[in-house]
Amino acid sequence: MPKINIETNTKLNPKDAFGKIKEFFSHDQDLRKLDSNYQCQFDDNALSGTAKGSKFNAQMSVHPDAGGSKIKLQIDLPLLLTPIKGYVEKTVQQKLGTLIG
Repeated sequence: MPKINIETNTKLNPKDAFGKIKEFFSHDQDLRKLDSNYQCQFDDNALSGTAKGSKFNAQMSVHPDAGGSKIKLQIDLPLLLTPIKGYVEKTVQQKLGTLIG
């Protein structure tokens, strides 16, 4: 499976950043179009979570970092979606940038 790894820093505190990531994975319509059956599970105490479906799997975590937090995303795509891996990565990075400022 092709993997997309995204790490980004934000000035948001870890709990606020996690809340935004949680909201994004729970309700983003573009993700629902890609795989309408995916399910999310979150661990609020560990500031981490997973999204699992038939067309992708994602793991996310938020860690304290100097002056804010670091967000880590790992997305696994099936081989069929390898040709659009770059598009998926660019789209997630753009949405993440808009989400966390």
